[in-house]
Formats: sequence, structure tokens, C-alpha cells
Amino acid sequence: MKRQVKELFVSSILLNLALSLVVIFEPIYLYKIGYSLQDLMLFYLIVYGAYLLLMPLGGKFARYKGYEAGLLVGSILFATFYVVLFLIQDYSILFYIAPIIFALQKTFYWPAYYADFARFSDDDEEGRELSSFTVSTSLVYILGIAVAGFIISFWGYGILFILSALLFIGSNIPTLLTKEKFKPQKFGYTSAFKDLFDKKNRKSLFAYIGFGEELIVMVIWPVFISLIIADMKDLGLIVALATLVTVIISLYVGKISDSKNKRSILALGSAFYSVAWFIRIFIVNQLGIFFVDTMSRLAKNVINIPLLAITYERAKTKNVMRTIVFFEMSLVIGKLVAILLIYFALFFITDEVFAFKLTFILAGGMSLLYMLL
Repeated sequence: MKRQVKELFVSSILLNLALSLVVIFEPIYLYKIGYSLQDLMLFYLIVYGAYLLLMPLGGKFARYKGYEAGLLVGSILFATFYVVLFLIQDYSILFYIAPIIFALQKTFYWPAYYADFARFSDDDEEGRELSSFTVSTSLVYILGIAVAGFIISFWGYGILFILSALLFIGSNIPTLLTKEKFKPQKFGYTSAFKDLFDKKNRKSLFAYIGFGEELIVMVIWPVFISLIIADMKDLGLIVALATLVTVIISLYVGKISDSKNKRSILALGSAFYSVAWFIRIFIVNQLGIFFVDTMSRLAKNVINIPLLAITYERAKTKNVMRTIVFFEMSLVIGKLVAILLIYFALFFITDEVFAFKLTFILAGGMSLLYMLL
């Protein structure tokens, strides 16, 4: 790996350790303190609605100040978000402020992160580098999710959020050890929206809209499994074990992505992942959760590695930041579509169990869109 990718690699491990402590418990926390599924959809509607409008500004900032500056600001906002999130239980007005902070975090961090990797990754070994990132972050998740369950059980969410906030800020140390060399360049706000609706990009737009299923896996699925597994220690351990099972196979996916047709691998993963979503409809116990979570994580890695490799290849041959911003804006539209469909459906659905199953069917359908890339 090039020096810049190595620095991003170490920084990403620290950031994902912080994320692993909180990400699956974030919607569970809001649900436990009294917010409904519809409230959760409203929360993330604010997040992704604001993110869609602000994201080109994140690309502009990274092109003018540098990728590492974007990562720094984004990680500080990450820490701020989780502190504010914890305070929602005491100050309900923060339920509407926290999403804006989260949107700002995404605006500064993710365009800089993806553009940094796309700019400096190895042309011939992108699949291997991506699989190395995937495996390393998965190993971190195994540790973080398991530990987080114990922290919540013994000390509560407050300690968990504070610890993750410190790790978010600490993740900047690797990238700040050496000074970034870059030339400030312009990035047009309106050009990002022109790219989004350009006819030439329509097929890619619909493929990335498939990421709407991620909203369901990040928000609805954790709440669902928390209803079956009430003990947070057990929940953390089961999800950690499911992650462990997928790790070695992810390395192999990266290897074959470099040597074989990436789109064939992507199509296989998409079909497999869609089936995993439909199986969720029948899950009623811990063993079922372990099985389907393992199957889903494996299939998503089979999707992500070739999908991101294809995206980075396009970024290198075109404009890096415009390609990355288009990618991010497209997947945000997918998440907004999922949010709006679920939010309005919940006005008419009173049976919560049926609501969960309906979202799983929606996610399964959206997963098939990845094949269009």
C-alpha cells in the first residue's frame, strides 16, 4: 500500500472500532427511551435529507483544504453527535438537532474518505486492498460489538458513547503524523446535482439506490433483534460471532475481484443478499438471527468489494471527487426512498411485527438493484 492508503487504513481501523461500539446500539437506544419506528424514520429522514443538500459542500471542502482536513472535521463531529445523542433522553429538542450534526459529519468525512482511497489505491490490487480493509474493520467490529454489549449491561449508554467519542477523535492521529500534499482545486456545487440527473449516469444511479437497504439493516434490523434478544451482552456476542464467520471469505472475494469479472461477482452477491433479506421474514429465535446475520454479512461483503472497486476504477479514469460525490448522493437517495416508504407505510400499519417483515421485503427488492452497476 502507498503511504496515504496505509495512514487511511490505520485511521479507518480506529474509527471503525469507535463505530463498532455504538452503531448497532444507536437505533436500539432511541427505541428503548421511547421513540417509535416512525420516529426513527423521521430522525434519519432529517439526517439524509440534510446530507443530500450539504454533501457537495463536503466535496468542495476536501478539494480546497485536503482530504485529511475533511477526515479531521468529520471525526470531531462524529464524537459530538454521540454525546448529543445520549443527551436526547434529557433534552428532547436534541432529537431534531442531533440529525443535523450527523449530516454535517457525513458531509465532511465520507467524500474525503472515499476520494482519498480512490486517489491513492493501487490500480491492480484494489480488490485486495478493499478486502484487507473489510477484513480488518470486521475484526475490529467483532471486538467492538462484543465489548459494547458488556459496557451497556454494566455501565450504560453514557460510558459507551463517551468511549466511542474519544476513539473518533483519536482516529485522526495516523493521518496527522505526516503533512498532506495537495493543490487546492475548485469543486462546483451545482455540477454535483447535474451529474446526479445526467442520463449517462442513470443506470449507475439506480444501482447505487440499492444502498437504501442499508438504512433498514442499520436501523430496523437492530431494533428487531433487540426484541428477540433482550440481553445486550448476548446480542453483542451473537452479532460479533456472525461477523467472525464472514472474515476469511472476504479476503478471497478481494482476490477474485482483481482477477475475474467484478460484475459477475457483484450479481451473485446481490442475488444471495436478496434471499437473505427474505429469509428474515421467518426469524423467531437467536439461532435464526445468527444464521441470517452471518449469511447477510457474507453476501454484503461479496457485493461491496467489487462494487467499490468498480467505483474507484471509474473515479481514476474520470474526476475523483465528482465520481465519489455522485456515488454518495445516489446512495443517499436510496436511503431517502426507503425512509419515506417506511415512514408513510407506518401510518397505516398498526401491527409492528408485520411492519418489520414489510421492511425486510423492501430491503430484499432494493438489494437486486446492485446488479445494474
